[in-house]
Amino acid sequence: MKIAAYCRVSTEKEEQMDSLGHQKEFFEEYAVRNGHELVRLYADEGISGTSLKKRDEFVRLMRDAKLGLFDMVVVKDVSRLARNTVDFLQSIRALKSLGVNTLFLTANMDSLGESEFVLTMFGAMAQEESANLSKRVKFGKKINAQKGRVPQRIFGYDRIDNFTLAINHKEAKVVREIFRLYTEKGLGCRTISMTLNNLGYRTKFDCEWNPRGVRRVLMNPIYSGHYVNNKYEIKDYLTGKQVRIPEEQHFHHERPEWEIVSPEMFAEAQRQLSERRTQYDCGAPFVGARYSSKHLFSTLIKCEHCGRSFCRKHYTHVNTRVYWKCVTNDQYTAERCGNTVKLEEDRLLEEIRKYISSIIQDKDTFIKEVLAIVENRRPDRQEEVNTADIERKRKRLLAKKERYQEMYANDVMTMSELKEKTASIADELKALDYSLKQYEQALAVRQGSETFVQAYMQEIERFLQLETVTNLDLRKIIDHISVNREGTVRIVLKKVDEIATL
Repeated sequence: MKIAAYCRVSTEKEEQMDSLGHQKEFFEEYAVRNGHELVRLYADEGISGTSLKKRDEFVRLMRDAKLGLFDMVVVKDVSRLARNTVDFLQSIRALKSLGVNTLFLTANMDSLGESEFVLTMFGAMAQEESANLSKRVKFGKKINAQKGRVPQRIFGYDRIDNFTLAINHKEAKVVREIFRLYTEKGLGCRTISMTLNNLGYRTKFDCEWNPRGVRRVLMNPIYSGHYVNNKYEIKDYLTGKQVRIPEEQHFHHERPEWEIVSPEMFAEAQRQLSERRTQYDCGAPFVGARYSSKHLFSTLIKCEHCGRSFCRKHYTHVNTRVYWKCVTNDQYTAERCGNTVKLEEDRLLEEIRKYISSIIQDKDTFIKEVLAIVENRRPDRQEEVNTADIERKRKRLLAKKERYQEMYANDVMTMSELKEKTASIADELKALDYSLKQYEQALAVRQGSETFVQAYMQEIERFLQLETVTNLDLRKIIDHISVNREGTVRIVLKKVDEIATL
């Protein structure tokens, strides 16, 4: 009889690869001992049995069965064919319909001789074994996460053991450059990724950088010496689908020896990420709009009706014409936005120069007006904030939150109790952070308002002298440009409380 053998191991660990070798030898000996012709041995390595996805050798087995290359499939154990009852039954039914018998050696059963009820029971037992294994693995991962287990690979570090990282100084240089380009130069994630690729930098997997990879670096607090894990878990062991764990269940570990960028620079990056996201994400159906500095007016021109940015368009007939129009109108015409205004790039830049020149003709008056606005924003004496007291309260709240998380990890409290306890802590932390941020901004303006305004004036004068203007040059003096469907263009300069960030 012509037979085919199928074997599978679920991980690529050395000892299981050795097990795979033993399985191959076993089937070869089985064929000789029983006088069968072993047509082919199909082996999937490092593949889970809970799904048929990525099981290339199993797919090939089914294809060869349709071609009639063998009469029987030999499998050592039910769990080697599948740990998913549905997949198991569908597979043996498909083979049965082709006249191909499936023999399970350990249980001494075959699909043609045994009733489907018996086979289903064995398939269900294999699935239940997989479910119990998944529970044990999840529990182990949770305990290790609480202890601070680190990922297998993370850019900027070399993994020493399960709980220890060492800074990779070559990669750390790239991390610092990413934060610098984002926070100091104002570049977007796409532009940063292109810059890194042009400089020849590669990711941990030796691939080119992309915007998503840059954004992950910017958002990961580990680079400031604060490691957070237990953020994802497998929701369904059969599908392998991951879900995000609520923030109150995350585990936080202070590891200052892993610091690549200062906590202050990391905090500034988060502030800018949040600010850009708020500014450029216009809500449904335009969720996810991104900051960009690729072209001269990228994400600077806003439509007053739909809230989205204008996009850059160009065509060439005799001369190349570059213009900007509402991206919603460009994609959906008047169906979602009726703003059909087109702004010629060269002409708009010329009008901006004229406008800025006109408002600073009387420099002294302009400075006095701005200083008057600053003066009105100064905090009163009764609004003085004790920053040391806020920081002490903040540390106490974080310690309290961590204790509750440890209690949940040790099954001392339930999930609902944890959420109830941490909800009020989260509100208090937000209130403290907001008060401190507001005070610090106002204090910075109060302490150096005249210096800031003078710096703003110098930036304006520098801009007017530039022969070639970039998107970043415009952002230093302009907040945005607003356009309505009647063609009215409104240039909004930087806000007074942003002057300090120039």
